Amino acid sequence: MTSRTFTAVTATTAMALAVTACGSSPEPESPPAPDLTSWTDSTLPVPAEGGFSMANVAAPDGTHSSGSTPDVEPGWYAITMACELTESESAFEDRSAHIVLSGESGNYGGGDCPRFPVTTTTYVGIPDEPAPETFSVEVLADGQELYWGVSASPTTAPE
Repeated sequence: MTSRTFTAVTATTAMALAVTACGSSPEPESPPAPDLTSWTDSTLPVPAEGGFSMANVAAPDGTHSSGSTPDVEPGWYAITMACELTESESAFEDRSAHIVLSGESGNYGGGDCPRFPVTTTTYVGIPDEPAPETFSVEVLADGQELYWGVSASPTTAPE
């Protein structure tokens, strides 16, 4: 009788282990959303010597997020800008997010916050005036929290 009890206990234990081992596996975790630094590093080009970059997070409450760089030498710059929602699962559909580039000399452009990097060539400063400019970026992310970034490198005039 001892041998049947041992066999029954062994079979029951083996069955319990098999059911536990074959249970449902956990769902794979979605990759974590990138932080501002990793998003900037993977999205914007590193500025060349004499260039500059800036990045920040714009809050969804309708306030402006801004950044500025003083002492930008006058000249032509290839300026790359981009925006991305801070949560990777969200759809970037709200076109109310805007980015504006400006300085003491006026407005250098802007518009809808681009989802993918967009590069434009712009003259910063006033031609024939050697005074450095403070280059400013202002972002309005109405209703969504997003990363924004701008990278600028000296370049030649467009043809």
